[in-house]
Amino acid sequence: MPRSSPLPKSNYLILGLLSFGEMSGYDLKQTADMSVAHFYASPARSQIYTELRRLSELGYVEAREVEQSDRPDKRLYKVTRSGEAALRDWLENTPTSADVIKSHLLLKVFFGNHMDRATLIDEVRRYRDESIKFTEMLQNLCSNCHGEPGSLFIYLTVGQVVGHSKANETWANEALELLESADEEFTWSSDQVSAAIDRSQLSTINTP
Repeated sequence: MPRSSPLPKSNYLILGLLSFGEMSGYDLKQTADMSVAHFYASPARSQIYTELRRLSELGYVEAREVEQSDRPDKRLYKVTRSGEAALRDWLENTPTSADVIKSHLLLKVFFGNHMDRATLIDEVRRYRDESIKFTEMLQNLCSNCHGEPGSLFIYLTVGQVVGHSKANETWANEALELLESADEEFTWSSDQVSAAIDRSQLSTINTP
């Protein structure tokens, strides 16, 4: 039977990163920024140290001091066997729920009838351009991970995010076409809205 998790997800995120190898708090932040930040969230450095203290108290991580001649000593953390067991238990026994969309842009678009049309178009165009750059960055990341340990799982993760980003680009292009052809008041009848959705298939695009 699935068991509820007693710890916040950020704790398991840190345990997962430490499964790659021994790291300092700074290393954890850098690694998170270059990996999980692209599809989940990267914890703040202060949160990382708070979580490390909690995990140390639970016996899930242990630390050692490393002397450095040219800078202050640093503390390196590694996951313990009990920490690995806790991570595996969470991965295998915690139900996964569907993602909830939370988009600043979509909130603006939803209330777009209160915005200047040119301003809204600029917002959507900027979003489209950022999505293109993000897709290119992810594709480069994925092309550089071949042969690395766990590369299959990196590929699967990045592949989903790339598909998501491409869907964002498609949505933005179709949104721009509709916004640029809309009447001055942004007022459409329900029949016009339904026809536009059927034509562009916007309803099939999952945009964050």
